[in-house]
Amino acid sequence: MSVFLPFFISGCTSKAGIDTNSSRRGAVVLNRIAVVPFQIVIPEEASVKTVRCPLSGTIFRTCKSSEGAEKLVEKVFFRKLKDSKQFILIPADRVGGVYRRISIDSLKATPLEILRKVGTELGADGVVAGYVYRYREREGYPYFAEKPASVAFGIYLIRVSDGTLVWRGVFDRTQRSLLENILQASSFFKYGGRWITAEELSEMGIDEVLKNFPDLQ
Repeated sequence: MSVFLPFFISGCTSKAGIDTNSSRRGAVVLNRIAVVPFQIVIPEEASVKTVRCPLSGTIFRTCKSSEGAEKLVEKVFFRKLKDSKQFILIPADRVGGVYRRISIDSLKATPLEILRKVGTELGADGVVAGYVYRYREREGYPYFAEKPASVAFGIYLIRVSDGTLVWRGVFDRTQRSLLENILQASSFFKYGGRWITAEELSEMGIDEVLKNFPDLQ
């Protein structure tokens, strides 16, 4: 059981749970972007504690996630990308309809092939796909938690013209006390020394990965 202690956020991937990367293969000129419905990735067997990203093949630690977690992460990402006012975002309901139809009609296609088909039909320059691997809500209260929030997701941007993965943003963190890891105390001050929710942790992660989104400064 965790008692009230000053804390911050730590993770298990590079850069304390944050990994972003942009491709150098050609200029990334994207005006129209389609964000397909984010997906929750769960193991095939309940006893398995890891999952594999459908696009990158990267392995992530998983656990039972909150219901609708993928929709919550997608909502935050879409809102922040829209607020940047740097792109034309194709309406989400239209993208979702096209994505579901093409996915059903292309059962033997790879995820990348499906995303390119969706982007081509919608006239998009880029397609964003998001996968939630872990979304565990905090158990307890802001100043007394039995279990901290834990979130892992990956967001990927594909250039429709050639299928190149031009950007990825990966976030994988579990909240830790300040005494467990003092290297990122800034998060402690940002959140006022309390245990945050999974939604707050997700929003922080999206803010971090979007810092390196193409043309989004």
